[in-house]
Amino acid sequence: MKKNTAYTIGSLVILLICAFCFVILPAFTGGADAHQEKIPAFGKYNGKEIVYEQGSDFYDFVSQYGQMFQNYGQQIDSSTYYYIFNYAFNSTVTKYAYEDAVKASGYTVPKSAVTRQLIPYFSDENGKYSSKLYRQAPASEVAKLRDSVEASLISSRYYDDNFGSNTEIVGSEALYGIKVSDAELDFLTAYDSKKRGFNMAVFAMKDYPTEEITKYGKDNAAKFNKYDMTVVTVADKATAATVAKRVNNVEITIEDAVPEYSTKTYSNAEGKLTNSYQYQIENILTNKEDLATLVDLNVGVVSPVIETNGSYSVFFKHSATVAPDFEDESTVNVVSTYLKNYESTRIEDYFTAKATDFTNEALKSDFASACAKLNIENVEVNPFPLNYGSVSIATSVDTSTTGLSNADTNENFLKTAFSLKMNEISAPIVMNDNVVVLQFTEEATPDEEFVTPTTASDIDSFDENAANNAILSSNKLENNFMSTYFNYMMRS
Repeated sequence: MKKNTAYTIGSLVILLICAFCFVILPAFTGGADAHQEKIPAFGKYNGKEIVYEQGSDFYDFVSQYGQMFQNYGQQIDSSTYYYIFNYAFNSTVTKYAYEDAVKASGYTVPKSAVTRQLIPYFSDENGKYSSKLYRQAPASEVAKLRDSVEASLISSRYYDDNFGSNTEIVGSEALYGIKVSDAELDFLTAYDSKKRGFNMAVFAMKDYPTEEITKYGKDNAAKFNKYDMTVVTVADKATAATVAKRVNNVEITIEDAVPEYSTKTYSNAEGKLTNSYQYQIENILTNKEDLATLVDLNVGVVSPVIETNGSYSVFFKHSATVAPDFEDESTVNVVSTYLKNYESTRIEDYFTAKATDFTNEALKSDFASACAKLNIENVEVNPFPLNYGSVSIATSVDTSTTGLSNADTNENFLKTAFSLKMNEISAPIVMNDNVVVLQFTEEATPDEEFVTPTTASDIDSFDENAANNAILSSNKLENNFMSTYFNYMMRS
């Protein structure tokens, strides 16, 4: 019995996989029973269906991932089960893509290579190949194992050639994998070697003064006049004209016209105009000149037909126009919202001028003194390299720092920061809802070599992840995973 250990272990693996598929699978889904209802394909890759049925690649990957989760002590529940299927689907797609690429190259797996991979499955307790164990194995299982090994070697051929392996030329470098030039290695080594630290003054645009908001409101008071109107909106001009005529002839009230005709695009259910400030009304008009017609409309009168965005409307004025009260906080808030949405450059210009005043003061004395004099916080920015997009192989700017949200993808910020000379102060930079001023204060170098085994492995992972992302977003892939999984595997 002991001599059969190697083969028995292989059998146990197969049995465990089968146990997962036929015992665990039905227990944790409320969906279709694979023996009673055929589950449709989860998708296709290059025309090849990805089906969940015994003997399929997808089925085998589900088994392998399920067994792996169990081996790590992971509880198999509905959440885990989704990840198992998702991982298996992605692995199946990747396998098919690898196989297609290898097939296109003309490579075929040598029979000798398959045989070498089979030897450990039929070795005795001393690690020597046993022909007896091989003869005892069922021919169907040996054939299945041979097919599996061959498929694995095809995939590994693609993987090793592109992403490398542990196989090395004696006394030299890795046997497989895309080779890297010395110039590229030098670039990667230097990528994280020059870091810059800064002082930064931040001017938050949310602090735009109330007096400036009020001043704008008073200078543009008409924009914030408020109108009490009912609006009937329809698709064509002729229908709108019919509505206006019927209301004018007292055949129908404007209130009754709403449910009979209106699409209620610009009103509530009762037909009342929802965005009723003058600037909001102007925004829905196709021809801005029509605003004068509504401004001059008398109370109790229906307007002529007015073309609105993608429609036609008639308006009915219920009461006198209400002028804005700039002593009322709610009116100031309306003006503030308008400025942020439509006149944001006005706010930017205000704080850019403040930042320019700060820069001039800093040039007279120094950065810290200007911060103290003008009551502005001096934010210290930790050193970081020129790392657009925060590539993980290098340090990046801490975008959680006040004023630096999205700084890693702001080209103007990065160009400005890395063009400054030591202690030079920048011009104001608009950063989202802030205006910032930088002073280059520190140049730092890393404490250790950049290219380490761990980092080199990370770089290889980037290549592999990029390849997988390209495969999973390929137009060769028809992905029905979500709909099939939730409609068939999780159906109650």
